[in-house]
Amino acid sequence: MTEKLPLNPFYSGIDIPDRFFCDRKAETAEIVKLITNGNNIVLKAPRRIGKSSLIKHVFSQNAINNKYNTLYVDIFGTRCSADFQIELQNAFMASSFAKSTKLFKKIMAYAKNARVELGAIEQSGIKLPSIGFNDPTGPIFTISEVFDAYEQADKPGLIVFDEFQQIQDYPERMAAILRGLIQQMNNTRFIFCGSSRHMLNTMFLQHNQPFYKSASTIDLDIISLPSYQEFVSTNFSIYGKKISNEAIEFTYYLMSGNTFGMQEVMKLAFMNAEPGALTEKKDIICALKELLTSKDAEYRDLLNRITSIKDRNTLFCIAAMGVATSLTSSGVMKKYNLDNASSVQHSLANLGAEKMNLIQLLSKGTYTLQDRLFELWIAYRGNYLDMKLYNPKERFEKERSELSSLPPIPKP
Repeated sequence: MTEKLPLNPFYSGIDIPDRFFCDRKAETAEIVKLITNGNNIVLKAPRRIGKSSLIKHVFSQNAINNKYNTLYVDIFGTRCSADFQIELQNAFMASSFAKSTKLFKKIMAYAKNARVELGAIEQSGIKLPSIGFNDPTGPIFTISEVFDAYEQADKPGLIVFDEFQQIQDYPERMAAILRGLIQQMNNTRFIFCGSSRHMLNTMFLQHNQPFYKSASTIDLDIISLPSYQEFVSTNFSIYGKKISNEAIEFTYYLMSGNTFGMQEVMKLAFMNAEPGALTEKKDIICALKELLTSKDAEYRDLLNRITSIKDRNTLFCIAAMGVATSLTSSGVMKKYNLDNASSVQHSLANLGAEKMNLIQLLSKGTYTLQDRLFELWIAYRGNYLDMKLYNPKERFEKERSELSSLPPIPKP
C-alpha cells in the first residue's frame, strides 16, 4: 500500500512525523545516548529553533519509545509553584501512562465531586447549567505523587520540563524543592529545556545553586543551510513541485535560521506553488506578506501588553536595527526618539529574558528581538519591510558574529 502523504509536508508545531523532521541526527543520537546511560540533560536553545519538536522526536526513537514512560511539561507562563503543579498534573493526566497508575483512580474519585449548578451562566437571556469541580483552580495531587508514579513503574521514566528557567521567578524556592525530590529518584531521567542561556547557566553552573552540575549540557544551534536546502528541495520534489536554491537560501537568512519561521513561510509557499512551476524568491516574499498579515491580531495584542511608550520605542528601535548596538549613544537615541540612557536601560530590562522575554541579548550591549517574525511584522506595518528584504544574509552574519556564547555556524 502506498504511504498517504500529508497535504503539506512543512510542519511548524512540535509534533512532527519522523519522515518530515529536518536533520538533528547528531543531536538526537546524543540525547538518546545520554538518557539511556543514566544522565539528566539541560538543553539550551533560543526560542523557536526546534528544541521542543526535537524532544518529541527523541520520544519516537526506538531506544526511548515503548521503553520509557515519557512526559513532556511546558511551564512557559507559569508564575508560582501552584501553576507548576497544575501544568505537571495536566500533562500527566493527558499521558498514556497515567491510566496504569494509582493516581488515575484518585483522579476518578475526585471527578465524582463534580457539582451542577443551574442558573450560574446566563447567555442571550437563557440560564444554562454550569458543571465544575469544587476546587477547579487547585492541583489534585502533588509533584511528589507524580514523580513517585514514574519511579515505581516497571519501565524507567523520562520527564521533560520545557522553559525550565521559569522556576527562577517563582516566589517559592522551587529549584531547591525539585532538586530534593529528583535526588531521590533512580528510575527516572530528566531533561531541562530552556531559551534563556544566562538563567540556565546560573541554575546549573553556579556552585551555590541547587542544580549545580546535576545534568549534562547540550547547546542547540540552528540547522545548517545545506541541510535545510536538501530538506526543502526533497519535500517539494516528492509532491511534484520545484523550488530554487536562491528561494530557500533567502528564507533561511531572512529567518536567521529560525526553524519555526522558516517552516511557517515554506508552508505557505508550498501551498501556493503549482505542480511543475518553480517557486522563486518573489514567491517567498508573497508568502511572507501573507503570513505577516495573518499574524496581525496576535502581534497587535502583544504590542498592547507593552503599556510604556518608552518600552515600545526601545522595542521599535531594536526591530528597526535588527541587530541593535550602542542603544544608549546620543546618535541612536536621537534617531529613534529614545528618552535617555537610564530609561533605555530600564526598558531593556523590562523587555528582556527575566520579564517580557521579547528581546535576546547576543553579547554585551547587543540585542535582537526573540521572534524574527515579530520583527518583520513591525517592519511590514511600519512600511519599511523592503529594507529587511534587501540583504538578509548581511544581518544574519552580523547576528551570528555577535553570538559569542554559541558554537560556530553548523556545518552540513
